[in-house]
Amino acid sequence: MPGPWSQPALRRALFFEAINACSWTAVLGAPCILLLKAQGASATVLGVALALMPLTQALQPLGARWLPRWGYRRTMTAGWRTRTYAVAAIALIAAGAPWLGAAWVVGLTLAALLVFTVIRGFTSCAWLPWITALVPSEVRGRYLAWASLVVQALTVLCGLGYAAVLAVLPGHLGFAVIFAWATAMGFAAAHALERIPDAAVEPEPPAGGVPWRAMLAHPPFARVLAFVLLTNLALAALGVLWVPTLRDVHQQSDSALALIPIWAALAQIAALPLIGPLVDRTGSKPVLAIAMLVWAAHAGLWSALAAGWLPLAWWSLALIQGTAGFAAAAHGVAGQSLLMASVPGQGRSHFFALHSLALAAGSGIAPVLWGLALDVTHGWQGPGGLNAHALWYAISAGLCGIGWALTPWLIEPHARSVAETMRALWSAPRRALARLGDWIVPGR
Repeated sequence: MPGPWSQPALRRALFFEAINACSWTAVLGAPCILLLKAQGASATVLGVALALMPLTQALQPLGARWLPRWGYRRTMTAGWRTRTYAVAAIALIAAGAPWLGAAWVVGLTLAALLVFTVIRGFTSCAWLPWITALVPSEVRGRYLAWASLVVQALTVLCGLGYAAVLAVLPGHLGFAVIFAWATAMGFAAAHALERIPDAAVEPEPPAGGVPWRAMLAHPPFARVLAFVLLTNLALAALGVLWVPTLRDVHQQSDSALALIPIWAALAQIAALPLIGPLVDRTGSKPVLAIAMLVWAAHAGLWSALAAGWLPLAWWSLALIQGTAGFAAAAHGVAGQSLLMASVPGQGRSHFFALHSLALAAGSGIAPVLWGLALDVTHGWQGPGGLNAHALWYAISAGLCGIGWALTPWLIEPHARSVAETMRALWSAPRRALARLGDWIVPGR
């Protein structure tokens, strides 16, 4: 069966994913937050900066209305090229920081970031329906796995590169160089989009507006949407709690904290080549069930670490971040593949936009709720060393368990059982090593 690399359109899409990651990792990642923090921005300002991207995803339903007129490729290319001017503005702001003053740098950077995320929110509605039309269903899992692998690998490499730049050029010049690089990569990504073949936009619904109620009544999509809302609520805790746990409970330094996400990214990179073919072979539902069990175990390990039941050591962190990497790979690929299979052809862009709206609600609001819960219970102590951090991690693990219990409720006609999928997963490394041996020693 041909894989994603055998088709020119998918190779070009993967190339775009790679170039694009070299741009957004600066704007939506650590460099932008560090630039604001270097100017004395408060925690509230940093929270606003982090919330802009998920909240502006709610603009996708509005952007989807323009797709029949503009088409997928034109919408994406125009949006990516326009938003890159906002990245160039951040580079100029960083370069002029000594003359602008801290307040102006913070205000102008937030304004440029708002422009970037609003344009992204409007125009990114084209990507999922476009790529769904281009990627055949039989290789969808492998394509999504390769795309995630490329993004994760470049996230690690760019993170190391940004750290090196700031070590050599500390201060405003280092930030100016990083955002100049992000600007160049943004324009290169827009050019890469132009080389991907366009696809026909699905027909618009009949006159009278988008039938949102009918879309929510479509059983496969409605169940995916409910599952996404629950899992987003559960997983948002994992992004909020780990820094307070390591800093407040275990008194770890900022430099040590900066390395923790890289462990999970490396584990995700290792897992993705196994997950993609597994989803294509067994279906998304059983892989999602396995992912939710591993997420529950991951949250449980954090709870034990926070309570002092698990020692803070290299092996415990490797176990915690290894489970995070595997679960993120399985959950991301299987979840997106199931979403693509659950959306009908007619009105596809509106279904994806509604899904993005649910993601925006979860990613933008749920972290605030978990943070408030931790603040309210800060200092609470329970029996056996249990504290507030351990308590909320345990609740997150319970919600992940509920997500696991709900996976049979999802609709995927040809999915295999979890037991069959576990057997396939267990044998996947042996098959991968056999393919590697055939490649190294042909005809052996």
